[in-house]
Amino acid sequence: MLYMKENKGITITALAIMIVIIIILAGITITQGSNLIKTTKVETYVTNMITIRAKTKVYAEETNAEIWDASDKPSKRAELYAKNYKLNKSSKDKQTELISKVNNKVNTGNGCECYDITKDALKAMGLNELAEEVNDGDYVVVYDSSNYRNIEIIYVPGIEYKNVTYYTLSSLQEAIEK
Repeated sequence: MLYMKENKGITITALAIMIVIIIILAGITITQGSNLIKTTKVETYVTNMITIRAKTKVYAEETNAEIWDASDKPSKRAELYAKNYKLNKSSKDKQTELISKVNNKVNTGNGCECYDITKDALKAMGLNELAEEVNDGDYVVVYDSSNYRNIEIIYVPGIEYKNVTYYTLSSLQEAIEK
């Protein structure tokens, strides 16, 4: 009498199905992980820009308190920003380009002033790591000339999020909330 051995292994078909399932799960995990990393980077930009906006609002209040009775407020403001906070007034050409990027909450038609944020300014704001990664003027603060509480922060190189490039803090925040 012939005895047949009992099969104790898995079939080729079962093995192939398991491999396909593992590949699908790995693909989903990798995609989700890379999306999470991209979102985290964008949220880091937003956090840094919010910190910059908060500090520059304080700077605006302090500066406006000093120049409230000055005859030439824009030039006195530029002088104080450069001296006290290491913020340099943007060139006329750069200002025109930057102002076109801000929304109507800041660009109300009464004029805007743009100041480049230097590495020293970022360090004074407590953003030492960011200061090491960027160039002077990569971040710019835009003030509404008629109301210095209306502030926009621009990241000049732009931040890509979901295949769209964003430049301003407000547009980036809107994109994340969607």
